[in-house]
Amino acid sequence: MGRKVNPIGFRLGVVRDWQSKWHTDKHYVEYLQEDIKIREAINKKYGDAGVSLIEIERPANKIIVNVHTSRPGIVIGRGGQRVDETRRNLEELIGKKLQLNVQEIRQPELDAYLVARSLAEQIERRVAYRRAMKQALFRSMQAGAQGIKINVAGRLGGAEIARSQVMHQGRVPLHTIRADVDYGFTEAHTLMGRIGIKVWLYRGDILPEQEEEVFEAPISVEAVEDTPVAVEEEVKAEVPAKKEAPKVKTPAPAPLEEVAIVAVVDETPVVVEEEAKAEVPAKKEAPKVEEKKAAVSSRKKKAVTDEVDESVGSTVKSDEDKVVKKPKAVKKEKAVEESATESVEKPVKAAKKSKAVDDDAKEAKKEEKSKKAKPVSRTKTTAKTEVEVETEAEEKPLESEKKAKTASDKKKKAKTVEEEDDASTEKS
Repeated sequence: MGRKVNPIGFRLGVVRDWQSKWHTDKHYVEYLQEDIKIREAINKKYGDAGVSLIEIERPANKIIVNVHTSRPGIVIGRGGQRVDETRRNLEELIGKKLQLNVQEIRQPELDAYLVARSLAEQIERRVAYRRAMKQALFRSMQAGAQGIKINVAGRLGGAEIARSQVMHQGRVPLHTIRADVDYGFTEAHTLMGRIGIKVWLYRGDILPEQEEEVFEAPISVEAVEDTPVAVEEEVKAEVPAKKEAPKVKTPAPAPLEEVAIVAVVDETPVVVEEEAKAEVPAKKEAPKVEEKKAAVSSRKKKAVTDEVDESVGSTVKSDEDKVVKKPKAVKKEKAVEESATESVEKPVKAAKKSKAVDDDAKEAKKEEKSKKAKPVSRTKTTAKTEVEVETEAEEKPLESEKKAKTASDKKKKAKTVEEEDDASTEKS
């Protein structure tokens, strides 16, 4: 039973629209008879024009007829003569004024009625029905259809017993209401009788247009500051600020006095700051520190010892305030103090090393000068320099001492040999 439902009537009001668009209570039969007469007259006159659909509208006291055709030139004629003729004939038939519009079907391969009509014309010309059906399937699928089914029934090939032949390609969802399935039926008039042709053509789904709702919520400044960036800033705040500064910008090695000044300036604001200032992002404080460094570098250079005393005095005052402050501030102050002491000690050690290196260089220069000194005047064979004479004088006592040691060793050995001989004689 489910196969006998018309695909177009099954989808009316959902995907497909009515072919006659009007409403009346009193003149229903009259309007219906007029629509039938209009359609029959157009189909009879334009049977070869490929008319697929005729829509009729009745706004107020008007009648608008829209003709959908694949060959608009045949319907219109030269200069619109045929359109005017048909319009006059329809007005005489109905007895009312009428407006006729012609619309072109640009892809006849995607219209089910036109596919069936072309197949019927081929069968009337005695073309092999199987070949005609295969060509219709191929053309419609190539034009962009997602599925097609053709059913041909009657005395196929002039046979005495009627039968039906079905061919399909792709998919044709007959129970899916949103599927755009077009249905067409026509008859081929042959010498042996009529052959009915049915075509189902699936062109895809028709989905309702969904309106995209865009919610634009106002973004507050507080919400932006409370984002994960704030968490990163708190983590950075717990790390000593002195260790982060050289990673961001590492200036060239400055003199001892400038390094000590920077250490003192970096230390003072951290001691005064409370916990609330510690939570402020480090990125906002960076430019202030750079400005202070620039201002300090422009001042006159002071002695290293005086600056160390000032830093020690400031740290002593800060120790009294550590009891009141929270552990975070205490950790920061300790880290800053250690960094300040290291920054003061490093330049001192570097200065000592540089002095030691200078002393070594001076001694090396003196030795080179002594080697390059000119020798005292001497003869060609036996003349010696003063340095050679001194070295020989120092070597002579050493040689005499060596000779005395060797002689004493020989005497000891001789004594030991004699004692051994005596002992052997006594035993014997």
